[in-house]
Amino acid sequence: MIFPNIWVGELSSQRLMLACVFISGTKPSTFPAFYFPVENIESVVEVHPLHPVSLHAFTLCFWSRAQPVGSQTILSYSTGESDHELRVTVGTELGLWVGGQFLSFPLQHEARGWLHHCVTWGSQQGTATLWLNGAAGKARSMQKGYVSQPGGILVLGKARDALLGTFSDGFAGWMSQVNVWSRVLGAAEIRALALCRAGLKGDVIAWGQTPMALLGGVLLQPDTSCQ
Repeated sequence: MIFPNIWVGELSSQRLMLACVFISGTKPSTFPAFYFPVENIESVVEVHPLHPVSLHAFTLCFWSRAQPVGSQTILSYSTGESDHELRVTVGTELGLWVGGQFLSFPLQHEARGWLHHCVTWGSQQGTATLWLNGAAGKARSMQKGYVSQPGGILVLGKARDALLGTFSDGFAGWMSQVNVWSRVLGAAEIRALALCRAGLKGDVIAWGQTPMALLGGVLLQPDTSCQ
């Protein structure tokens, strides 16, 4: 199976795209991981979602192996009205923003290897839940009845400040198997993903299928998250 394009480029005044990389494989783990060098503050991945990011509910799942430095952005979706329309960070806590409202989930772990996270949120009940390595934490309440706004910019590895046109809170380390669904996944689905037993793909971001632009020195490296 041939995965669609990942455009590999570098940040510059022209934002020139330099090359196109095709990667083939038979399962998600054969698609490379993204490595964000700790010394490169400009590393970011632009995402062209498969589905408009106007969501009544979502699930974000990903593997990460982060450097132990500060609050680091996994995903950021910003619009003209809200820099934090949807944002997820990792560090000593997992931070979740929906429609500019913030919620914190403490992360009590000392692992330096790969960790599997899933974050779910549903507008109908206004319930958000963090799953770490297949185990659910306590559900929290936020933004009941809210719908995320379409027409924004979606990136991995940085938080975008639309007013200043800059990025901040950069991710440093490895990121893999990032998927976003426009629904709340069930417990069995999330546990299967954490155990690397499911080939589920998101309908907003589908790892290995959604077009992405690698900018500012993001590297492609073998994905060892499920080994």
